[in-house]
Order: sequence, then structure tokens, then C-alpha cells
Amino acid sequence: MSKRNLIFLILGSIIGLCLILLWLNFIPIAEIKVYFAQLSPLYVILAAVTYLAAYFVRSVRWNIILSQNIRISILDTWLYAMAGNLINYIIPIHIGEVSRAWFIKRNHGHSMASTLPSAFIDKVFDTLAIIVVLILIPFLGINVSLGLWVLLALLAMVFVLSAGILFLAALQPQKFATWLCVLLKIIPGRFKDKVQAFVTSMIKGLNIFEHQPGRLLLATLLTALGILLDGSYFYLIFVAFGIEFSFLLVLFGYTLINLSYALPQPPAQLGSNEWMMIIVFSLGFSLTKSSASAIMAFAHILTAVLMGVVGGVAFAISGFEMLRMIFKGEIIDG
Repeated sequence: MSKRNLIFLILGSIIGLCLILLWLNFIPIAEIKVYFAQLSPLYVILAAVTYLAAYFVRSVRWNIILSQNIRISILDTWLYAMAGNLINYIIPIHIGEVSRAWFIKRNHGHSMASTLPSAFIDKVFDTLAIIVVLILIPFLGINVSLGLWVLLALLAMVFVLSAGILFLAALQPQKFATWLCVLLKIIPGRFKDKVQAFVTSMIKGLNIFEHQPGRLLLATLLTALGILLDGSYFYLIFVAFGIEFSFLLVLFGYTLINLSYALPQPPAQLGSNEWMMIIVFSLGFSLTKSSASAIMAFAHILTAVLMGVVGGVAFAISGFEMLRMIFKGEIIDG
């Protein structure tokens, strides 16, 4: 791992621990214990299945995006996606998408440059959730605070930027490749030719929906289903605690929390998840601090366990040497 990324991880971990300590001083611990005592195991199991189903739906979407040039099984795409998600969860420098391409190179013989565009496009579809959030606002009857509007504006910018890159690459691939190569002039000379060839190859792969509206529609519908499953998972956590709350509010709030992962995060969202829950559900939707904190604390533990177990199995099947390459800074190799 590069020195820069290592410093980023250390600072992120320190910030995350500070956020957790502040959160622990802010919440009523005794009340949270009462909520944990009344958890329903049945709804916890249903929530866990729904959580994994949301990721499976997204892996099907990635398989559809990928299938224009490369055909691999949906099981493989799910395993590679879960391994990549675990990397992004533990090491939040968004290298998980690169790892997906590396797994395909290792196990199927396709270059990383030919598969990276599909991983990028797959992540762009996840940003469509901001549209769902904006559509829901008029139907919720809530007063959106200034802080939430700022967060929405930042997330909308992420969506516009990523979607803009996608459309520009599709409509003007040569011009876009030229602009990128100009931006990449700061790269040392011995790497420049390789990086420019890599970028050009990626640009060609970004235009995968040309003349295929059916594929685009299916990918969009699967994105909507994934968002719905995300909301259902979090709603089931509410039910598991016996807390009555509007499904639409849960869908809105959890989608907003998920979108916030596009912004810089501490490793494993340590502390940031807990404070986002307070900001969105407690300050924004008047959920008590104790109930909001209990839900997020448990959801954080549950998702960490699910991500760790399934991601670990995915690594065992797909290739553990990926982790060694990440820590040695060798992951980018077309």
C-alpha cells in the first residue's frame, strides 16, 4: 500500500474512533440495552437475508453490464462484488472496483482495462438513488433541515459528475480520452504510455449501452429493486426492535445514509454511520436518540458480520493474494 493511502487509513481510523467516543458520550447507553433485550431473532434473520439479496440483485446488474463483452456466471460476479465490497468497507479508498477487474483477470483471463468500465458503470447506477431520495421528499411531509439540504446537494453533485463522465465518454469518446490524457500529463514519463493506453481502453468500454435500451432499462429496474431491498432490510431492523416507523421514511433515510458512502469515510464507516443515523433519523425525523442509536449500532454489527463472512468466503474462492497486492500497492496492473 502506498504511503499516502496508509496515512489516509491511519487518520481515518483515528477520526472514526473519535466519532465513536463522542457518540458514546452523547447517547443513553442504559436505554439502548433495553432495546437490545427485546430484539426479535426472526426479523433479524429476515433482515440479514434481505441485506444479502440487495447485493445479489446488484451483482446481477453488474453481470448484465459485463455481459456485452465478457460472459461469466452470476455466482462469480456476486463473489467478486462481495469481495470488492469488503475491501471498500475495510479500506475506504474505493479500490474494491479495481479488485473486481483483477478477479476477472485472474480467473477468466480478461484484461483489467476491458472490465474496469463495467465496475465503474455499476457504481454510477448506485448513485441513481439520489433521484429516489429527491422524489420521496414531497411525499414525506417533512421539513428538510439545512444540513440535509447540504448533504443532498453534495450527493447530487457526485451523481451529476459520475453520470456526466459516463455520458460524455459514450457520446464523445475520442474527445474525452484526449481530455483525460491531458489531465494525466503529471504522471511520470515511464508510466505515461501505459496509463494512456489503459485510459483509452477504458473509454472504449464505457459506451456499452449504445443501441441497447433494453439492457439500460433492465439495469435501471434492478437498481430500483436494490434500493427497495435496502430500505426493506433497514425497516426489518426497526421491526426487530419493535419500533413502529413509516416505511417511506426508513427508505428515504437509509438511502441517504447509503449515498453518504460516496463521500470520504473512516474504515468500516466507524462512527460516521452512528452520527448519520442521529442526524437523519433523530434530528431529522424526531426518532429518539436511544432508539436511533440502538438500531444503527445493531445494524452496523450485523452488516459487519455479514460482510466479513460472505466477503471472506468470496476471497477464499476468488483469490486471497488480492489482499497482499493491495497492501504492497501492486493492484493496478492491466
